[in-house]
Amino acid sequence: MRIFAAALIFFLASVPLLRAGTMESMRNDAQRMGIDTRALRPASAASQYEIKPVPVLFEAIADLIKLIFSPNGDVEIAGPAPEAPQVDGSLTDDQEQEDYSEGTQYAPVEPGDYGDAPAQTAPSAQQAVPDGGPRAAGIPDDLRRKALAFFNSNQSAISNRRFIGIVDFAQHSSRQRFWILDLQSGSYRAIRVAHGKGSDPDGDGYATKFSNVPSSRASSLGFYVTGALYKGKHGRSMRLNGLSSTNSNALSRAVVVHESDYVREAGVTQGRSFGCLAVAHSEIGNVLASLQGGALIYAGLSNSEF
Repeated sequence: MRIFAAALIFFLASVPLLRAGTMESMRNDAQRMGIDTRALRPASAASQYEIKPVPVLFEAIADLIKLIFSPNGDVEIAGPAPEAPQVDGSLTDDQEQEDYSEGTQYAPVEPGDYGDAPAQTAPSAQQAVPDGGPRAAGIPDDLRRKALAFFNSNQSAISNRRFIGIVDFAQHSSRQRFWILDLQSGSYRAIRVAHGKGSDPDGDGYATKFSNVPSSRASSLGFYVTGALYKGKHGRSMRLNGLSSTNSNALSRAVVVHESDYVREAGVTQGRSFGCLAVAHSEIGNVLASLQGGALIYAGLSNSEF
């Protein structure tokens, strides 16, 4: 009995040290974090569950178990599944992974390949968007505020200061959930966009998991800045550089914006990508013309902390 008591005391005393030791590991794994966000939709779901304090000891044990059985730092949030909207069918998924190899030459996209969408004129000097920026019907206010706050604080990393893109992955894929906002005129364009297979394993049209892990086939949340235009396996495409710890592998994972056969501007469950922001053939010209040259894109979840 004394041996058992001594062992228990030693374990309790070592918990803070174990927690401290795992924190650095957790921070190192943060950029590979995958997040299951099913509980974040609908927003009222939070009111259905009472959050009670967890004793420090039990919390420490839970952290250790998560680290042992989830080495990539994946977080799973349980909650009620949303009711899917009525759709007019569904499209097939992407069958071919995009690729990226540093130093490889890709065919460029010429201006004539994407039409006469608005020119991406930018001010010569950094200039904050006043009063929270223009409001546009349909764009969730919380995502718009976050995008504009980042835009105003990080203009040195943003070359195209006329247009920004905002994606709300909380919405069903049949909905228009990708907005291109013109900061000069306040006008916007709303289109449909695919999410990754790994983000929607049951294929119901809702993205519930997000990851920065290579080969996860999942979409990533966070801030992006657009890069080079090129012609790839899916045609006209645009590289994305992840600016957040949750999407820092976007370039090496070949998570890009590209046109696709499995996205249409119709009320259907769109096909799933390998994590790319895939859009319809009819929309790629406007997307490239507006967001090329270092524009900000924010992919988030409305009515949540993300």
